[in-house]
Amino acid sequence: MQLVLSESARVTTAEESRFRIADPNSRPRVSCIIALDGESLAALKALKDHPWNGARFFRYVEVRPTSLPNVHIDAVIEDIEGDRKSLSEEITRADMVVMVTTAGSAPHAAEIIGNACFVRGKRATGLVLVAGESGKGLTKTLTAMRPYAAMLVVSTGEDYIAEMLSALRA
Repeated sequence: MQLVLSESARVTTAEESRFRIADPNSRPRVSCIIALDGESLAALKALKDHPWNGARFFRYVEVRPTSLPNVHIDAVIEDIEGDRKSLSEEITRADMVVMVTTAGSAPHAAEIIGNACFVRGKRATGLVLVAGESGKGLTKTLTAMRPYAAMLVVSTGEDYIAEMLSALRA
């Protein structure tokens, strides 16, 4: 009887390895991480010096009208250094958008950012920090984020933000 290699064993042979691409990905992932309130901004500032893969950190500032078709609102966001940017432009450049907020805060900002992502075909992830917040505040935030977030995570600790961003390859 002849021994037959499984598909997994066959593709790891030296003969098959010549078909592998040895170069790293040609374009690193660009992540847009946006704090929606003061507490989440403080958590992101503590993380900004970690070794990230193209992650850019911002805070939501305010809404502004735009004349783009099918987009009725835009917003101003600010990077950690204080430079103001257009939400629409940053989302267009990004491969991934992550909104970070605390329970009960900034549901309107989540709707604006989520809608901007949806219009541009970008998936948004929501991270909600809960620190002794009543269920009503958490429900309000989750209700605002749920229609727009492909993944919605609720955490009781700020240390989870770094772990989540690392898992997302930010």
